Amino acid sequence: MKAIKLIAAIILLIIVLLAAAAVAIVTLVDPNDYKPQIRDAALKQAGIELDIAGDIGWSFYYPWLALELNNVGVGYPEKPSLGQLARAEISVSIPALLGGQLQMNRILVDGLQLELVQTAEGNNWTGAVATESSATSPSQEATESSATADPGKTLEIDIEAIELSNAALTFTDQTNDSRIELSDLNLTTGRVSLDQAFPLELSFALRQFAADQLQLSTQAKLDADITLDLAQNRYRLDNLNSTLKLIEGAAVPAALEFALAASIDAHINEQQVDITGLSLKADPLTLNGDIKLRNFSQPELSGSLQSNSFNPKQLLTQLGQSAPETADSNALTSASFKATLGGQAGTVQLKPLTLQLDDTRLDGEASFVLDSQVIALKLKGNTLDADRYLPPSTGSAAKGSDGTSTGAGTGSSSTARSAGWPKDEIIPLEPLRALNLSADLDLDSLKVNDINLSKLGLSLSADSGLIRLTRFSSGVFEGQVNATARIDARKAPLQLSVSKQISGVQIGSVLQTLANTDVMAGKFNAKADLSMSGQSIHAWVNSLNGTANMGMAEGLIKGIDAAQSMCQGINNVSALWINAEQVDKTTPFADLGASFNIRNGVVSNQDLKAQLDAMALAGRGSINLPQQTLDYRVGLTIEDNLFNQSCSVNDRLEGVEVPVNCKGGFYDEPAKLCRLDTSFISDIIKAEARRKVEEKVGTQVEDKLKEKLGEEGSNVLKGLFGR
Repeated sequence: MKAIKLIAAIILLIIVLLAAAAVAIVTLVDPNDYKPQIRDAALKQAGIELDIAGDIGWSFYYPWLALELNNVGVGYPEKPSLGQLARAEISVSIPALLGGQLQMNRILVDGLQLELVQTAEGNNWTGAVATESSATSPSQEATESSATADPGKTLEIDIEAIELSNAALTFTDQTNDSRIELSDLNLTTGRVSLDQAFPLELSFALRQFAADQLQLSTQAKLDADITLDLAQNRYRLDNLNSTLKLIEGAAVPAALEFALAASIDAHINEQQVDITGLSLKADPLTLNGDIKLRNFSQPELSGSLQSNSFNPKQLLTQLGQSAPETADSNALTSASFKATLGGQAGTVQLKPLTLQLDDTRLDGEASFVLDSQVIALKLKGNTLDADRYLPPSTGSAAKGSDGTSTGAGTGSSSTARSAGWPKDEIIPLEPLRALNLSADLDLDSLKVNDINLSKLGLSLSADSGLIRLTRFSSGVFEGQVNATARIDARKAPLQLSVSKQISGVQIGSVLQTLANTDVMAGKFNAKADLSMSGQSIHAWVNSLNGTANMGMAEGLIKGIDAAQSMCQGINNVSALWINAEQVDKTTPFADLGASFNIRNGVVSNQDLKAQLDAMALAGRGSINLPQQTLDYRVGLTIEDNLFNQSCSVNDRLEGVEVPVNCKGGFYDEPAKLCRLDTSFISDIIKAEARRKVEEKVGTQVEDKLKEKLGEEGSNVLKGLFGR
């Protein structure tokens, strides 16, 4: 018992002595007397210059030792000032510190101002003697530090509260004349401990400048319950709620507000982050999901994401963009998506992926490779009516103040011709070179400009400026269209090539849809291989090269009976009028075909041909696209007596070609552009006159022979001369 009492007395004596010593230090020692020593120690140990302009105060009220700093400046020698601190307070529990615990009453930091400056020569936040550089990532450094630390020696932390108020940070980059300002930075916490969660609230304002022009101004708030496990290097944010407001600036089209809610669990040593209950709202869009991240250097993502059904027009308006006017007012008013995240390391994959736009649904997958930035899409959809999304029809052409049309084609032909093809570059090279894409799209049906495409499919790839359309196929106008294309933008000038094949297309449906007429019917086939270079229409026209051909096995021209029209026209000219009525005003034709050679924009055709009813159509000539001129000849040749029962043409007119010459510019009036070559008329008249003279002379000679030789002798002579 005496020993116990002795030990208790010794412990009590030690406590009294420590308390007396602390009181003596606080009351008898003035820390301001040691400012020079503090400045020297900071410069020697850390290479930092301290300017302690305010008082250093401390106090002791058992068990707390409090320290206060006022008006402190910090910076590195021969560099701009790094920052200023208006006031800081800290209270430490002496018994807890002696026991290996960091127990604080509170930490208060007020009026912290940091000025970070980057120049071409360096910056003001690193000393003249740099520490050993490291190429490891922050996650690797954290992993290494935690691995080397002894968990048994981890300092226990217990802080009643942390308060950061009126803080600001400015980062100025003089190399690109930009600046970022972080102001009104305030942070408060509840009791900070390593064995339980603590609340945290954070708010700040941020502004970004480029050459003193405001680019972005934002305000942000965040609150969450935070759990720190320094021994395991694990950090949790539960019940995270944050808002971000974009207020103004050149990069802000309109005032926006984003709201984020989630719970985040980060295991730094294991390089994994779990985000649950994710909700991101930007009215009218809301994203929800759960995401898991593994492997920081080559991220692996898994989880799911989905959106609400939102109005894209409303979203565009919220983003400060003008919502497009659509032909259908209900178009672009409902959209949503849903996806499952996955994929290999270093790849963000959405599979399966479902996109919904109004009545159109697309299912498939998408991926993005982080290193190469390759985007891959593979989608299949039901139906898309693109006409719904086109601008509303404006009706008839706009009228000027004098009532005349202001539409295209009102200018003079000389003015239009002199304008030539536009030389403005309409395809920039850099975006094409930056594009890395692989896409496959299939649609059951697509409607564009009242053209219905069925079973549409395309495959497209882009790799650093080389773009290939390896598949385009679609059913259209009861036929089929297939095409491939290639764009090479890796170097100037841009190179383009197209190969297209059309088979079984009903030409009547084409004309009815595109020109609102049905003057022709039949199945149309065509094939073309074309190439061109440049980035403007002018360059493409002048560099157009390739071959093409077209054909129709049989068809029908409606509204005209070419045979009877030709017959009556010839009879009128040759004064052999026969009043015939046209019963069937159609012209059947067969074996229509033509081939074209294209060199530097000049289209040459020498073999246009078709078989019409009792006539043959032939054409030849050229079209000069760069000069916008044509020189073409079309001829109709009588091959057989035309409709003997309703219209008769003398057999001697068989084989006569009726030619039409078209020569001039694209903007010339059609009546002046194409004219009938009337030389054939005089040939017909001359031939007919010659025939009548021969018949008259022949009759007179025959009569004379009969008188001289008799009937038998006359027949002998006619046999000799083939009459």
